[in-house]
Amino acid sequence: MKRLAASCFGLGRLPVAPGTWGSLPPTVVFALMCQFSVSAGLISVVMAVLALAGAVVCVKFAPAAIAATGKTDPREVVADEFSGQAVTFLAAAFLLPATVSPGRVWAAAAAGFVLFRLFDIFKPWPIRKFEKLPKGWGILSDDLMAGVYASIVLLVFIRFEVIACLTRMLYFEHSSLNVIQAAFLGAVQGLTEFLPVSSSGHLVLFEDILHFQPERPEMLLFDLATHIGTLVAICVVFRKSAAGFIRNLFAFSKYGTTALQIYKKSPSVHFLTLAIVTTFVTGSLGVLFEGYFTAARGNLAVVAVMWAITATLLLITDRRRRTRLGLRQFTIKAAILVGIAQSVAIMPGISRSGATICAAILIGLHRRWAVEFSFLIAIPAILGASAIECIQHYAVLKAGSLPISSAFIGSAVAAAMGILALKLLIRAARTAKFRFFALYCYILAFVVLIYLLI
Repeated sequence: MKRLAASCFGLGRLPVAPGTWGSLPPTVVFALMCQFSVSAGLISVVMAVLALAGAVVCVKFAPAAIAATGKTDPREVVADEFSGQAVTFLAAAFLLPATVSPGRVWAAAAAGFVLFRLFDIFKPWPIRKFEKLPKGWGILSDDLMAGVYASIVLLVFIRFEVIACLTRMLYFEHSSLNVIQAAFLGAVQGLTEFLPVSSSGHLVLFEDILHFQPERPEMLLFDLATHIGTLVAICVVFRKSAAGFIRNLFAFSKYGTTALQIYKKSPSVHFLTLAIVTTFVTGSLGVLFEGYFTAARGNLAVVAVMWAITATLLLITDRRRRTRLGLRQFTIKAAILVGIAQSVAIMPGISRSGATICAAILIGLHRRWAVEFSFLIAIPAILGASAIECIQHYAVLKAGSLPISSAFIGSAVAAAMGILALKLLIRAARTAKFRFFALYCYILAFVVLIYLLI
């Protein structure tokens, strides 16, 4: 129980950047309180209470983690990051205007979050000296000092309108798409397209918070550019599997003389046939229920519920331990079920990668093949969606003007983040650790519902 408390009830046990996850709750609390016009004094008191609570937990319970792991600063202990991040926001609310836009609030929160993480990682003087203090005090004091540094810089940023300037650059109210916006959207696209957290759900959220207008001509062009980046990511990560698939596909004649023989014996032909069936089912259902999917797209409450459903599906899939079916045992009936799952993922908030991988694993397909099958069928899905977009908005696209620099940056960042996301997803799928993405989706759904209710 002591180790669980010191890890902020599991945040410190996440496989990637546990300290970053430990810093997240105070950041979200600060942003929500500012957005809902809570008084600066009350925000300061809440941040002080959070900082004190994290400090007490760290000092009292970190020694148990140190004794259990044999490390002076165990990765699982993140109560110190929790406390230090709260210190960052102690006085920030006093310099923010009484009426401030949501974009500026979240920009200030993001700046405080990034500043604290930077000071915590690079540890300028005298932070490293504090690490030598005994037991939990050494773990705690360096993060408190990092929080003080971050707080000072954040106050300077707010006082001299740096946050306001960044907010104006990030807001999507103007006709041109600048490089910062392109990099931001490219990163979001690359990460959320592949991680099981729903890229379409994030798109709806940004429309509401950042006045994002995806139907603008330059945004449609930019969307096509980022889709190119995500396709590049798939090709890079699965290049060896793709090369083997193509070689085997062109050598189909050695597997038999009839179509049925080749289908049964050639792995690539079998794989491709299943992908075609899945894509056909997805396309048919997508056209049939297009009206329902379109109506749901503008409803943030529906998106929040869909995020909760995605999270639950991910948790259920983690519990499926025995997945031994190979590709040859994966039938057309199973491909139809995966196609249905992929069509449901047109609903914003339902992850395409999460729905298809989870469906395949729950049917019994081996986790490795489930991931590869999911991204094989992603290629026609992405290309098909792009083609439909081009046809539907051809006149608008012709009229659009997108700077080449923004298109290039967005596409490159989407590709880089996509490669990172794919590698992370493959690791999570093979080790049954979808629960971490489930936690993110639950938190996102909860925050959005609270936002809508208040």
